[in-house]
Amino acid sequence: MKLFSFRNFRVLVLLILLATAAIYTHGQRLDSTDWIDPLEVMVFPVNGDGDPATAVYIKGLTDADFAPIDRFTERQGEKYDLLADPPTLTRIGPLVSSVPPEPPEIGANVLSSVFWSLRMRYWAWKHTPDDVSNRERVRVFVRYQQPDGGEPLAHSLGLQKGLLGLVYAYADESQNARNNLVITHELLHTVGATDKYGPSGVPLFPDGFAEPDRKPFFPQRRCEIMAGRVMLSEEVVEMASGLRQCLVGEATAREIGWIEGD
Repeated sequence: MKLFSFRNFRVLVLLILLATAAIYTHGQRLDSTDWIDPLEVMVFPVNGDGDPATAVYIKGLTDADFAPIDRFTERQGEKYDLLADPPTLTRIGPLVSSVPPEPPEIGANVLSSVFWSLRMRYWAWKHTPDDVSNRERVRVFVRYQQPDGGEPLAHSLGLQKGLLGLVYAYADESQNARNNLVITHELLHTVGATDKYGPSGVPLFPDGFAEPDRKPFFPQRRCEIMAGRVMLSEEVVEMASGLRQCLVGEATAREIGWIEGD
């Protein structure tokens, strides 16, 4: 009787690969949330619609266009006495010519989400245009498109496993502030933050509110970054105009390691 068949060998190799990936992911998680040194964030632009105007917009992007992200994390990090100052260092990377895989629709089953996550991680590994270690940096692929193209923006996503973000954004300077808000939201997902809004997009009380103790309660003036929306009344909610209208609440700070858990 064979004690070690080729099939058993393949299973053993697979288990070794899975164990190696799990160890790497765990180390990646620890390194990205110790907040001793600034977390490197690389924004890789993608021309999502192939439009020449989108290409011109991307070509004009510089690190300065993403500096509001670092100013936001610096302002918010000061409230929690972080060692890292600023908590993030965001830079723009080279253009990525390949288009990332389309994410599953909202409400898709778990298997679809897991399969897409694996595809996205493989795509990012294959198309990241440098050979820098990704153990201690977040890669955010921003798929830009024209605002007047008739196509609504797809839902952006952030993956904690792999420290990956996929953001859909408009290639328009007037949208830069909101683009940075979405990038920051997905960035925080990669380091453990969860959404603070419900299925209808309404912020969850109290963690999704910047001013849960405000009197009168409405209108709210700011929002929690992981809610991304401001409640003006019980019926009216609008997306924040940019990071200046957002803050990092205690629940999010606890999730990403800015303060110790209970």
